[in-house]
Amino acid sequence: YLWLPQQRLYFRLLLALEERFRVDVWQEPNGFGAPALLRLSPEVADEFVNIASRSGMTVTTTSSNVQELMDNERKDMRFTTYSTEKSLFDRYLKYEELMGALKDYAKIYDHVTYTSIGRSFEGRDLFGVHIKAKENLPIVFMECGIHAREWIAPSACLYFIDQLATKYENDTMVRRLVEKYEWRIHPLVNPDGYVYTHTTDRLWRKTRSKNQFSTECVGADGNRNFYTKGFCSKTSSTDPCKDTFCGASPFSEPEVRAIRDTVLNVRDRIEFFFSVHSFGQLWMFPHGYDLIRVPNYDELMNISLKATEAIRKVRNIQFDFGPTAYTLYEVTGRSTDWAYDHAGIRKVFTVELEPSWRVPDWRKGFMLPAREIPMAVKEAWEGLKAAVE
Repeated sequence: YLWLPQQRLYFRLLLALEERFRVDVWQEPNGFGAPALLRLSPEVADEFVNIASRSGMTVTTTSSNVQELMDNERKDMRFTTYSTEKSLFDRYLKYEELMGALKDYAKIYDHVTYTSIGRSFEGRDLFGVHIKAKENLPIVFMECGIHAREWIAPSACLYFIDQLATKYENDTMVRRLVEKYEWRIHPLVNPDGYVYTHTTDRLWRKTRSKNQFSTECVGADGNRNFYTKGFCSKTSSTDPCKDTFCGASPFSEPEVRAIRDTVLNVRDRIEFFFSVHSFGQLWMFPHGYDLIRVPNYDELMNISLKATEAIRKVRNIQFDFGPTAYTLYEVTGRSTDWAYDHAGIRKVFTVELEPSWRVPDWRKGFMLPAREIPMAVKEAWEGLKAAVE
């Protein structure tokens, strides 16, 4: 990982190095002092470290064998798969298991309806649920798992569904939430990429679409593919082989078009829009593409404060919060900026789940151990409840 002096000059230099060496960026440095966390191929590692160090950055190697992290994760998955006590939240589910769980909730609970908003590039169902006590309620819309390797995001959104489904009859808080809002939750909006992370490349990020610019490289970053101001600039890439490739054009990805069309169809009713990711433990709101405050900045800050305080009460872990461009980095093409600017939704948030750069094992990054799923999803649920209350 790299500690950068807190000047924007160094961030621009880091972006140039990332582009030149086709670095896999796990985390960019942010406004709260977090270092960058990068994965380098052995062929370029020495040259990259040499240039970065001579430029004034502090470089530390956290792991010389990322494969070992993946192997350990695979061992954990094998253990939980064969354990006698089955749970939806003691392991990372496969695509078919996630879909099956949603169908089961819909069969068992009258206030839950299974739905699909379309098909992925490879033809998989973009499934979700509607959870409601009656018709024509304000909507809480949630998309999760748009980045394939962020496995904790679909798990968290499945947990939200589980709580809203199973506790409706006996929990007064949940009953109030279901009677106040219609919940439209889509726990896995990039199923092709997610399946690919389970079968082939654990750290795959993008969709799996073919594009006209490259026969060698496939897919686009779904969260750089929404139309926003400055599309495909800042930390987005025009290189089809980069993880942050913005796509051939805005909405080139069928998964992104499905989210757009679904949201626009009910945008007058959507009160909250959430995009769930990992990692970094951040609670963010628009804009990502510039540093100008949105008109309802104070409202969004107050909601974020409530949510992160509720999260902190679970086990004293602090989420950083604020506008995306300050909290994370300047970025274009995000679903949340599109939802705010073009769908007219005022309460829009990106939630980055565990781990945080402040805890010792944060360098596992996207490979959050399965044993940590229960607490990660519980604290996210507490934050969500506080935000919408």
